[in-house]
Amino acid sequence: MKPEYFIPTNIQDYIEECLQQLESEKNIKILYACESGSRAWGFGSPDSDYDVRFLFVHDKEKYVSIHSPLDSIDRFFENDVDVSAWDIRKALGLLKKSNATPFEWLQSPIIYRQNEEFRNQLWELSKLYFSPKTLIFHYLGIAKGMLSKIEDHQISIKKYFYVLRPVLAAYYIKTRNQPAPTEFRFLVENLVQVENSTKNKEVKEAIEELWKQKIIAKEGEKIKIPTFIHSFITEQISECGAYASNLKRKEEENEPLNEFFRSLL
Repeated sequence: MKPEYFIPTNIQDYIEECLQQLESEKNIKILYACESGSRAWGFGSPDSDYDVRFLFVHDKEKYVSIHSPLDSIDRFFENDVDVSAWDIRKALGLLKKSNATPFEWLQSPIIYRQNEEFRNQLWELSKLYFSPKTLIFHYLGIAKGMLSKIEDHQISIKKYFYVLRPVLAAYYIKTRNQPAPTEFRFLVENLVQVENSTKNKEVKEAIEELWKQKIIAKEGEKIKIPTFIHSFITEQISECGAYASNLKRKEEENEPLNEFFRSLL
């Protein structure tokens, strides 16, 4: 099962216009812009929003002012283009805490703007601050929150994938000790790559069948909780949580982040 990465040219052009407008309006420089959310994960619907995310930097003078510069941007444009962005200094501060967002943005398969050197350097830097404990608990928290939306053993298929993906991400981190990929297909394939057991093969096949349903499902369409997959989910929430509880959070130096920030100014 492969995701669909095609973004219509007219939408790409419109997104570029939006980025240019924000650069001019906010007097910023965009360093990296990508798609996030369901389209980047590989299970977006035809009517899904375009979740455009980017990192930006101000002129050097803004950072030495008595007033802190704008550190985030949120704007909804026409054509279902939802834009959200972080100032690079804010992003680096969150990276220090092993926030999941930079790891996911930097691995997006859909790129709208990219300085390849910047992206590669930031990716290598991010590895220093990767905390399995922090990220596993982050993903399990998302899954548990979505599970609370189950009513009478039913949930919308869209919301169920918002349970399934973070559980697979936590499982990936537990089994690989690496940041979880953005793309859903890699999380699914990991099931048999790390443990090619009969059970994991069956879970993978069941997820792929559900994925096919998701692609053709109408918005809000509900499904009965798939017992076999759900058993895997509850099992991994418990096992990944226990694994993460025994890990220690390593504190890294600030200076690599400071040096990288200064190099951008």
